[in-house]
Amino acid sequence: MRKKLGILGGMGPLASAEFLGTLYRLNVAEFEQDTPSCVLLSDPTFPDRTEAILAGSTQILGQRLEEALQTLLDLGADPIVIACVTIHHVLPQVPEPLRRRVLSLLDLVADEVLAAPRPRLLLATNGTRAARIFESHERWHEIEPWTLFPGEEDQRTLHDYLYGLKAGAPGDSCVAWLKTLSRLYGTEGFVFGCTELHLLHRCFGERPGELGDIIDPLWTVAWKFSAACPTLLR
Repeated sequence: MRKKLGILGGMGPLASAEFLGTLYRLNVAEFEQDTPSCVLLSDPTFPDRTEAILAGSTQILGQRLEEALQTLLDLGADPIVIACVTIHHVLPQVPEPLRRRVLSLLDLVADEVLAAPRPRLLLATNGTRAARIFESHERWHEIEPWTLFPGEEDQRTLHDYLYGLKAGAPGDSCVAWLKTLSRLYGTEGFVFGCTELHLLHRCFGERPGELGDIIDPLWTVAWKFSAACPTLLR
């Protein structure tokens, strides 16, 4: 039997809904019965991840994450992708049998960076930066030479853009700003270390390379969960 992909979304809801659309746009088939099966649990009631991290109070986040993952498993989903990078900070609090079912976005980023190593700017929320989520990954020492973070002022601007996207703001001004960042930092592309940035794909239209080489772990999941990668499907 084919596997059923679980999607834990709602953080924010627009990003996870966009990911669901991407999943099906990248997996169009002659017969709809051949397209991926999935379960989306979109729960915007999760506490703000950045606020919880900056306040040093993540216990409730960990509990909510565990409950949501178990709900998806009870609905027959396996594997599960969490459409939020920042909440990966509390994934180690989840019991190991549940963690095994999660496709870690951090693992996917590491795989993609090392598959095509070149300087990229890593874009993430203030919470992700403060918790050093990427730097705590077991393969950080391998990808660190190829990743740069924005400076302090640019990080503040980025965080504002991310929360604007979360609230439904158009992405065109963010794309224009990111072009200036690429020139400023001398990078050849970006790592989308926040799932809100997945919303920018709709701005590219016929210009998918407008921002250079992009690593977007949600895009990677959508492509891998297809006939091209049967190990995820079966």
